[in-house]
Amino acid sequence: METLQELHSILTDLGDERVLICADLSAHSRIWGYANEDRRGAQVEDFLLAQQLYLQNETNSPPTFEHYGRKGWPDLSFIKGTDFANSCTWKVLEDYTHSDHNYILTEALLSQSHHSYPRFKTTFGGHRRMLQHLGQNTKQLVQQIEESNTKDHLAKATEELQKAIFAACRKAYKIKKFKLKINNNWWNPNHQIKKKELQALKRRTKKSEDDNKLKYQLQLSKNQAELKREAKKAKGNSFRNTCTKTTDPYGRPYKAVVKNKHPSAELFKQLGNPSSGEKKSFALKILQELYPPSHSPVTPPNCFLLIQEPQITKSEIRRILKKAPTKKAPGFDAIDYIVLKEVNNSFPEILHTFYNKCYQLLHCYPEPLKKGIIVLFHKDGKEADKIKSYRPVTLLPTIGKVLEQILLRRLNHALKKKNILHHNQFGFREGRSTDDAIHQLVEKIQDAKNKQLHTMVISLDIQGAFDHLQYNSISNSLDEITFPSHTIETLKDILTDRKVTIQTARGPVSWSQQQGCAQGSCTGPMFWNLVANEIISEEWQPNVHLQAFADDFIFVISEPTGAKLKATAQAALMKFQHWTDKHQFKVSTEKSTTILISRLVSGPRVKWNNQIIKRSTSLKYLGVIIDNKLNWADHLINMKTKLTHLHQKITRIAGTNWGLNKDLRRRLYKTVAERMILHGAAAWAYPLSVRQSRLLNSIQRKFLLNITGAYSTTPTAELQVIEGILALHIKAEQEAVYVRTARLRKTSNYNNINFNPNNYEDGTTCTKFHPAIFQLEDRISLKKQFLPVPGLNIYTDGSKIEDKTGSAFCVMEEDITKYEWMAQLSPFNTVFQAELLAIQEACLWASKTNQQIKVWSDRESSLHSIASFDTKSPIAQQTQDLLLKSTNIKLGWIKAHVGYSGNEEADVLAKKATQEGIPTFIPAPRSHIKSLLQKESIIRWQKEWDDGETGRSVHNVLPKVKTTPTPWQRPEIMFVTGHGPFPTYFKRFNIRSSDSCGCGILGNPLHYATSCLFTTSYHLTKPSADLEPLWWKRVMNNNNSRAKIKKLIQLHRGKRNTLISKRWRQQLATDPTNPM
Repeated sequence: METLQELHSILTDLGDERVLICADLSAHSRIWGYANEDRRGAQVEDFLLAQQLYLQNETNSPPTFEHYGRKGWPDLSFIKGTDFANSCTWKVLEDYTHSDHNYILTEALLSQSHHSYPRFKTTFGGHRRMLQHLGQNTKQLVQQIEESNTKDHLAKATEELQKAIFAACRKAYKIKKFKLKINNNWWNPNHQIKKKELQALKRRTKKSEDDNKLKYQLQLSKNQAELKREAKKAKGNSFRNTCTKTTDPYGRPYKAVVKNKHPSAELFKQLGNPSSGEKKSFALKILQELYPPSHSPVTPPNCFLLIQEPQITKSEIRRILKKAPTKKAPGFDAIDYIVLKEVNNSFPEILHTFYNKCYQLLHCYPEPLKKGIIVLFHKDGKEADKIKSYRPVTLLPTIGKVLEQILLRRLNHALKKKNILHHNQFGFREGRSTDDAIHQLVEKIQDAKNKQLHTMVISLDIQGAFDHLQYNSISNSLDEITFPSHTIETLKDILTDRKVTIQTARGPVSWSQQQGCAQGSCTGPMFWNLVANEIISEEWQPNVHLQAFADDFIFVISEPTGAKLKATAQAALMKFQHWTDKHQFKVSTEKSTTILISRLVSGPRVKWNNQIIKRSTSLKYLGVIIDNKLNWADHLINMKTKLTHLHQKITRIAGTNWGLNKDLRRRLYKTVAERMILHGAAAWAYPLSVRQSRLLNSIQRKFLLNITGAYSTTPTAELQVIEGILALHIKAEQEAVYVRTARLRKTSNYNNINFNPNNYEDGTTCTKFHPAIFQLEDRISLKKQFLPVPGLNIYTDGSKIEDKTGSAFCVMEEDITKYEWMAQLSPFNTVFQAELLAIQEACLWASKTNQQIKVWSDRESSLHSIASFDTKSPIAQQTQDLLLKSTNIKLGWIKAHVGYSGNEEADVLAKKATQEGIPTFIPAPRSHIKSLLQKESIIRWQKEWDDGETGRSVHNVLPKVKTTPTPWQRPEIMFVTGHGPFPTYFKRFNIRSSDSCGCGILGNPLHYATSCLFTTSYHLTKPSADLEPLWWKRVMNNNNSRAKIKKLIQLHRGKRNTLISKRWRQQLATDPTNPM
């Protein structure tokens, strides 16, 4: 391992240089000729794969070491750099040598040029230097792209563009290096000394005679056991210290115990490398199984006249790059989104020219952008030694992913305009979610149940749907859009000549991908939706309902009799089977399920390919378990099991007295555990039964105990109030009502208050304009300098005073007011809405004139919302429509309250509008639903807290519930709840028979804090009986008093035997089996 560390340091110092390394590593592996494998061999294999080094040794080569009949293959040669590795030959010479090692001949002919797969450190600067180097070739690159008139010419120009950006990055950025993860911070010099002593003892044991051998063997076993104990203890202490010091709740400790995925570097080890040890052939086998060859040719390109579309604009490119995730891994060209953003900001003509050339040349998606690197991730719950148990994620060139996004946005616009996708397809669609799909399914089942019909729900599982999607199916679905355009034809060209590559220690292995969507490509989900739309849009019988979320298809079939139900269901499955056969899909009967919601004693069975689809009492759909009684018992029990497992994992990094601090544990509960349990709450939590509420609180209780460190007998209600965490059954109903109102647009009732969705903004849809037409960014200025235009300027403002909202604008010409407008909004409307309304009304007024007018606003968020292509605000969308129709209007930002007369006048008008404006109704924001629900939840929580039977001691201190946690730590919680190391507690739960202190008085918390003889140093003033409730409040709200209590509890836990009564100690002495 030390040798590998040294090699790692050398490679890091050499940077991106091509390197040939020859070393005697004495490591055994079948890859380089040995008949067995050892630990050093496995370490060397991992090192080669992690450092992207290519092994030159051949499996069946002659031995590199021979000595008195012994032979071996300890001498390894490996190369850094793909082009270098591909140009080298390696062989063992059988010439006579003066050493016991044979000559090894390595020849290199560097005549090829290939891209390697490094990763640059682009997060920490270096962009200016990169742009300086790239700027030297900008004109030549643009000229070469413009002169490309064929696909081949454009492919060469694409390669030159990638090489130019890559070369500039190499000169400006450092390369990310793989660091060997050696977690030995627990290892100390004492362990090293004992290890050397053990090694010396082993040598003595081997050399000693029979008389002393047994003695040394016994000593060796004793020392080994002692070192093992110490090492285990040191490891545990080190891990606890790491967890305690961490400040990130989702950091390394959390990932280690919760997100414990198999690393991709262990791929061949997990899959069970074949005995031959041939990595490249094994990698090829993986690719062939994941992407089998297809016998269905892609439909040839259309030859008829295409509909002309606008050219790709710089605004489209800029919008996509602005929202691009900066942490996504790049493709083989090492160009990530950060680099591409910098290139586009400084040289926008490069990408603008390139993407338009791809768009103008018919059927042209450049071939270099179709090459993907495959990284395999293990699927949860799957066998690790099966290739199909891994999900292939494709790392594609970033330049190509931006082009796909441009094409996808244009395709989505065409699909929306023609309303092509069926409303029963919920996956990968704007404004649709799992909540919509689950709600519609449950609603269909409930309707049939109310009509007293026999209902069968059939869930069908398509094996590897995305990986087996045929390219001719995609092409035909694109043709059926009846919108022949450059967008459609370019998207079809993405499907041809795709290549996938896996990295191995021997070099990259490539394979032609002839079917399946690249998991990592943004167009894959849309391609699937288009193919699935064919079967969803079929004309089904009135009592047959089919819906899908991505590749999860589910039928709801209802009939008045069992015989009709079977016939209808079988006919529906036959029609679905024609579709799967047409597109070469396979349905897994083992994973497909049916449930029967009926009073039939023995319901009908349905078959798929003469195989009966299994029937169950429940099925899982989009993470929610639906049972045949619709009482959600199975779902909640399943969630309890999942949350219990999560809790057990969290306790491994957050113990009672060590690990993550209380705030981090609370964040983990709120962001991980609570969000898991509330998934699909709109279906199962509206409303909740008493039994379901108890079950939810039992789930929440485990996490509350972990957060507080309290005794397991502490009432749940107390823990909820102390930590300011809303009772889970209340939170679930609150979440259900919010989702139903805000997303599903359904009227709901909560705490006797009706929530009508028409009273709230519908924020589920985005702008409906063509991406090329939407060019408002250049007409909305956010510059800090205020430059009014000659002629008319309009100033807008919104204001909120004493729960009254006003919106206003004024038209001014040379500081003279020409027109004023004021509106009084509802108390629930926000200043953001008021400002947007003022801008909208100002634009409407300006659109009726023929003058160049600029509208000024002092709220940047409103201007950003209007400038955004993806805005969800209805008022902003209407304003966008006005601006696109009226080119004489521009918007600008003005700094507030710095003396600009127009802005000050608008501010005065907005305040005046709260009292005198025209009453105007606009829907409340969705945030208002949350605030109302939260307010009602607090009222409901308060009532349950006041009426509860447990937690009365804490109720005296905290009579009012709130969502902010108290600063109490574990000792204070023990003290105030009485659930701690006190005699009264031990007697109450039958741990001891006496509740007396050692001084003979009742041993409760108040006694130890005020009058116990053993705790005099920590005493607080003893209250009278009538002032005792007030004393508790003051003590628990005073920092100094709580500090004394903390020390008191620590002392009490340390001297528990001293503080118990004398009689009890005597009893313990006579009966030692009695629990302490």
